[in-house]
Amino acid sequence: MTSGAGSSRRSTRYAPARRCARSRPMRRPVMANVLAEIVANKRREVAERLDDFDGSAAVPTTRSLRAALARPGARFIMEVKRASPSGHRGKHSIEDAARAYAPIADAVSVLIDRKYFHGSIGDLRAVRRLFDGPILAKDFVVDPRQVTEARLAGADAVLVMLSVLGDEEARVVLAEAALLGMDAIVEVHDEAEMARAAALGAAIIGINNRDLKTLRTDLVVTERLAALAPRDALLISESGIAERADIERLARHVDAFLVGSSLMAADDIAEAARSLVFGRVKICGLTRAVDVEAAALAGASHAGFIFVPDTPRHLTPAAAAGLVEQARDAGMKPVGVFRDCPPDEVVRTANELGLGAVQLHGSESPEQIAAVRCGLAPDVELWAAQDGDRLSASREGCDRTLFDSPGGGSGRSFDWSHLYDRQDLSHGFVAGGIGPDNAADAARLGAYGIDASSRLESAPGIKDHASIAAMMASLRTPTREQ
Repeated sequence: MTSGAGSSRRSTRYAPARRCARSRPMRRPVMANVLAEIVANKRREVAERLDDFDGSAAVPTTRSLRAALARPGARFIMEVKRASPSGHRGKHSIEDAARAYAPIADAVSVLIDRKYFHGSIGDLRAVRRLFDGPILAKDFVVDPRQVTEARLAGADAVLVMLSVLGDEEARVVLAEAALLGMDAIVEVHDEAEMARAAALGAAIIGINNRDLKTLRTDLVVTERLAALAPRDALLISESGIAERADIERLARHVDAFLVGSSLMAADDIAEAARSLVFGRVKICGLTRAVDVEAAALAGASHAGFIFVPDTPRHLTPAAAAGLVEQARDAGMKPVGVFRDCPPDEVVRTANELGLGAVQLHGSESPEQIAAVRCGLAPDVELWAAQDGDRLSASREGCDRTLFDSPGGGSGRSFDWSHLYDRQDLSHGFVAGGIGPDNAADAARLGAYGIDASSRLESAPGIKDHASIAAMMASLRTPTREQ
């Protein structure tokens, strides 16, 4: 990226995206054994709290966690939690997180431990009201009554930690879950626990990359233990997963991922969730509410609206207002596309509509770019397009470069080999002729995101929903059985 006014803002703006990296120092409590303290407290709490518990009203669930996670491609349990002993503090409410996850997650995990994670059974009920898929009640289960309690609150699955339970205790908990039709993730941390999980006949095994005695995470744990798992068990990698590169690294070893802290710490939780599953994807040239909805449900992270007169997908600000609001409410970042438009008009449109990014697709001068940048809110990104066949230096003052075929919206690709040495590619989008058959190849170029439009249409401005779904499905990372 270029230096100058844009770069000083950018260094601040994109810091949150890097906060999830594992190189960040983590605050840890001074404890010889965190897990031992948590379990001792949990046994006391459950003995008192559930002394006269009546679970007779519990009925079996009809939702299957295993079925949800067994579908093709990497699958995701996204977690809502308020805090953790590792120092994590969630930035988002339970309800906001559940809404962000709902269109994207295959299942949702809810931390319900109160003392160490600040959760509650009420958090589970709140998520149940907002999410219709399988819910995992995540707690330190030491008593089968906790399973029934979770089911009464709407849970469909529970966590069985072999670091907490002996084999006979685990069998009792697994039997209670089976009576209620609930799946159980049998969680392991080392080779001995993996052998125990196999002996217990675990159908779903979660490999926790976190050492619960020290709270340190290491993704090598998944790589080491997955090879020891029974072939018919569904495998989940848990903890320490912060970015899509982690998914690509581990997907050949497992079927699914449980991710929580990195999402709850993200500034934009909806974009973080969508990007983790599919990468960053902008679907551009949206003109209809049904198409905005289709893009959001398919998992797109950005929605593009074109404000270029005399083009097939042109919208006036008035016509776009409702669509922009719909996209934003659905968890997508709305992007406005302008070509050689007066800076004051660009700024006015962006500010009135609440755009998350402005894309300049013309021959705007450095002075015009500076004027637009000056008028935008600090958290609104400024992009500039470049002809992929005639590349030049990044345009001064812009946060991202969009590499496109000449003119844009033509449905034709350019020679992607021109991008191989571009240092700004990791902050840019690749566009031009991207569709279901080549989106995965475009994503592998290493750009910040990809941009698709005309090859997802049945007519200019009319999106084909099957094509959108097919393209997004092609971007889901293959797993060990594929």
